[in-house]
Amino acid sequence: MTEAFVSSHSTRTGPCRTVIFFFAGVLTYRNNFEAAAREIAKRYHDAKIVMIFPYGMANGIAGSALLRLLARQLTQIGYDFTREQSRRVATAAEIIREHAAAVDHIILIGHSAGGVVAYRTGLYLEETCGFPQVQVFAVGCPKFFIKDIAYNERFTYITGQNPDRITQIGRWRKPGSKLYRGKPGRELQIEFNPGHQGWRFHASYFLDSVWTDANEVFRSNSEELIARIHDMYSGEC
Repeated sequence: MTEAFVSSHSTRTGPCRTVIFFFAGVLTYRNNFEAAAREIAKRYHDAKIVMIFPYGMANGIAGSALLRLLARQLTQIGYDFTREQSRRVATAAEIIREHAAAVDHIILIGHSAGGVVAYRTGLYLEETCGFPQVQVFAVGCPKFFIKDIAYNERFTYITGQNPDRITQIGRWRKPGSKLYRGKPGRELQIEFNPGHQGWRFHASYFLDSVWTDANEVFRSNSEELIARIHDMYSGEC
């Protein structure tokens, strides 16, 4: 079941010109994007920030119930991975229409499988609802077949410097297909906390996760990620 809420870090809860939506993947908790939302608030001084959990939240779930949640989420992800529209895409589009009526800038930021839903939701909004110029950023997301369309120029795919198993899943172009021959407009590799490996690396893109670089400068995953997104798309309210 899709869940959504307005972040406490929003610099505006009412009408504004910019709304930023985070899309979660599997086994994600309510506070997963709050560090990134705080960084957003530093850069977009008059914006609403909305969290969308297409596959529900994992808060308060443990043991066998957590395994059942994961199994259900993976089934839903398998459906969304291979189809351009789903109930979760339609629901996310309705949430965006509710929060982003008459705004100038809509930014969708998806993590893992949430990146697939973010891409498909942005395209659905453009083709079905008449929302122009939606910007989509997929972080640590599996690859999936996409058409060669102008919309992809507003689609940015972000990975880290360490191998991430999720980003090695799938491909953009379907072999032998004349339809699915697209790719993201931009593919970026960003330096994140080098101390994280494997699944920890995949789960930490949006967290504070502070480390010290070779120049003894403190850095954090959330700051590095949001700074790059802002540099690429700095449309302010």
